[in-house]
Amino acid sequence: MSKRIMVVDDDKITIQMCEYILKQQGYEVISALSGKRCLEYLRDEKNPPVDCIVLDIEMPMLNGFNTLSSIRQSEKLMKLPVMFLTAAANQDTVKEAIRLGVTSYLRKPFLPKELVEKVAALLENSGK
Repeated sequence: MSKRIMVVDDDKITIQMCEYILKQQGYEVISALSGKRCLEYLRDEKNPPVDCIVLDIEMPMLNGFNTLSSIRQSEKLMKLPVMFLTAAANQDTVKEAIRLGVTSYLRKPFLPKELVEKVAALLENSGK
């Protein structure tokens, strides 16, 4: 059975690129254009569970930090691997991401190979 990856980004082009790259690797991809949509999907019991999340930090309304914080507060989701995907990779951003329990980090722009390797490592380390 293929692994299900959720990609959350307010930029449609980034989502399309991630979908293309990950589907080439045999992953099933679910996309959300906002942190709010991501949380709605995760909270709906009817939706199939995801194996990991690739999450943009800088999004309107509910940013990646707030989205990750909500994910970590849920008993069902607290161990779900989450990788931040962002152009903002300064030290404060990285510190805050680690404090909130991010599993991994990928800077934009990224190479397809980097995305594939990081997602594979996320899934491997989660024991899934």
